Amino acid sequence: MKAKSFIISILTGTITYYLLGGLFYGLIFPDIYPSEEQILPSFILFGCLCYSIFYTYLLIKLTKVRSLKSGFTIGLILGFINSACMNFFMYSSSPFKVDLFITDVIIGTISTGIMAAVIAITLSKTE
Repeated sequence: MKAKSFIISILTGTITYYLLGGLFYGLIFPDIYPSEEQILPSFILFGCLCYSIFYTYLLIKLTKVRSLKSGFTIGLILGFINSACMNFFMYSSSPFKVDLFITDVIIGTISTGIMAAVIAITLSKTE
C-alpha cells in the first residue's frame, strides 16, 4: 500500500461522503434527524473521515476493488448492511418510524456506494 494513494483516497472519500451527507440530510431530507441543539460540523467531518479510512483500507487490503462499478457495488452492499445495523440500534431506544427508517437506509446505502466508487477510482488512478 502506497501512503500517497491511501491518503488521497481517504481525502476524496471523506469529501464525497461529507458533501453527500450535506445534500441528503441538510437539503433534501432535513427532517430525518431534526436537531434542537447546535450541530457540530467538525464532528460530522471526523465521522466521515473515519468512515472513509475504513472503506479505503477495506478496498485496498481485502477486496482489491479498483473500478467505479465494482467500488459502487461493494459500497452498496456494505452500505446497506451498515445502515440497517445502525438504524436498528438507533431505533432500539426511540419510537420506530418505518418511513424514516427506510429513507435513512436508502440514503446510507447510496451514499456509501458513491463514496466507495470514488475511493476505488481514486485508488486506480494513484497506485
